[in-house]
Amino acid sequence: MGLLLLVSSLLIWEHVISTSDNQRSNEELYYKMLSISHHTRVVARDMYKILTEDLLKVIINISNAWKYPLKLLPPAALTHLGSYHGMLTGAIQVKYGNEEVLAGAKILLRRMHLEFEENVYPDWPELKQLRSSNEERHLFAFYKLFFCLRNDTQKIDRYLKTLGSQIIKNHRC
Repeated sequence: MGLLLLVSSLLIWEHVISTSDNQRSNEELYYKMLSISHHTRVVARDMYKILTEDLLKVIINISNAWKYPLKLLPPAALTHLGSYHGMLTGAIQVKYGNEEVLAGAKILLRRMHLEFEENVYPDWPELKQLRSSNEERHLFAFYKLFFCLRNDTQKIDRYLKTLGSQIIKNHRC
């Protein structure tokens, strides 16, 4: 039905002759430009707002996905990695940082008066391997976990930098 309306509307406008901008008075041309400029700004602002909301939701989803794995990481690092290059300290810092980013993103989303439904995340088979007594298995599980963690924290960092211009009102392009 909508497509039929669109096509019929286009057919009607096909035979309409628009007034050339060269034939308009300065005042008419000015008001036309002002109207189009205002409309374009409103559309661009709305598109930007949607992007801002979506980026915040992605940040929340990524951070939420890491809540459980990061809860398991410090004890697993203590058990299997011991004092290996400060892994326990790093695991605790990453867990804390993820919790803070998640809390902050939720606050910003609430300030924008938006609702958000949290996703349900599947189990990671690699998490069970973190506790394996087989050294090769648990080291490979740590490697995969740290690889994914690095990629996701880089995404969050990029998204937050992108959001800076919307969140910090003094930020200029």
